[in-house]
Amino acid sequence: MDFSLLGVGLVLFIGMFSQWLSWRWSLPAIVVMTIAGVVVGPGLHVVQPENIFGPIMKSLISMAVAIILFEGSLSLDRDEIRHFRRPVRRMVTSVPFLSWILTAVATHYIIDLSWVVSFVIGGLFVVTGPTVIGPLLRQSKLKERPASLLHWEGVIVDPVGPLLALLALQLGLSVTGITEWTYLALFFLAAATALISGYFIGYGMGYVFQKEIIPHHMQTSIMFVVVVLSFSLSNLLMPESGLLAVTAMGFAMANMGLDDHILENIRHFKEDIAILLVSAVFVILTATITREELAGMLDFRLLGFVLLMLFIVRPLSVWLSLIGTDLPAREKTLISWIAPRGIVALTVSSYFESILVKNGFDDAVLLLPMTLALVFTTVTAHGFTLSPLAKRLQLTKES
Repeated sequence: MDFSLLGVGLVLFIGMFSQWLSWRWSLPAIVVMTIAGVVVGPGLHVVQPENIFGPIMKSLISMAVAIILFEGSLSLDRDEIRHFRRPVRRMVTSVPFLSWILTAVATHYIIDLSWVVSFVIGGLFVVTGPTVIGPLLRQSKLKERPASLLHWEGVIVDPVGPLLALLALQLGLSVTGITEWTYLALFFLAAATALISGYFIGYGMGYVFQKEIIPHHMQTSIMFVVVVLSFSLSNLLMPESGLLAVTAMGFAMANMGLDDHILENIRHFKEDIAILLVSAVFVILTATITREELAGMLDFRLLGFVLLMLFIVRPLSVWLSLIGTDLPAREKTLISWIAPRGIVALTVSSYFESILVKNGFDDAVLLLPMTLALVFTTVTAHGFTLSPLAKRLQLTKES
């Protein structure tokens, strides 16, 4: 008897039950989903995603991430940040760049990994993403400016992180003579192609929606298909570039002056789907973790690395980047603490680990344990502390 369909239903139920439980008990949703996945996966072996979904599991997760990221980018309206565009620019440029460098240095000297592996990890760990920031912001009810800064960073930097990791990988392979320097030029060409094509596809879809070439009742379904197809084609051009393409698509549609009813129709559908997908993907990813991988997180070097990321790298990156922006210290304090890692870091880490090991960087086997340690720690620490800290700093809407 095939229990795959039952397994799919169980994953969806556990994910949504976790969402409800977090709402009912006022707990961080991402923490509850993470714990639920660990319990039903490596804990009780009730859910084994590899057996349920088979070889298409990674493809399904990638598709879910694309839809979630597109839904997040649809809310990036430039008019909403017109009074604080300068700090937003810093959050999506200076902060990830400084974080990349500081994380690479920390990885090299604390974990004793090679510089190539360290810079790949540094790029990968700059991401926060809408999958983790979104649920936290909904529950914490932050004031507009700090919420917008964290949201814009989460959406924009989500595709930037894997691209920085890819850049570090290509540079490392070129410097060590494993590949030709022409591959580096192809990297920039593919990234530019993903960005430009994504923007124009989004603009084009908005145009045909506005002109009612596609009827209103079909727009969300067709948009869904275009997002998945664009993401897939971009990833064929260069791995992980699809994230950049779908982000550009959403940003283009959010800022081209579409009628409100068109955007609201797409946003409403995508938001409902995104909640379901975030819940399911968190359960799937955490359920695939083995007990050995969980035990590997207890390495004292990894614990030291995570503490450095929490208390040195993130605060230093934010405070240095926001110098001269006139943001009050309490907002900088909150933003410098909140940087949970989530789905993108988990899904992409295995890809980079396999490529690095294949090319002779054996120390890359620590990439997955490092990712797990950082994801679990930041999701828990930031999930439980965002609301209390925001209230104490008087940065909630009620204060």
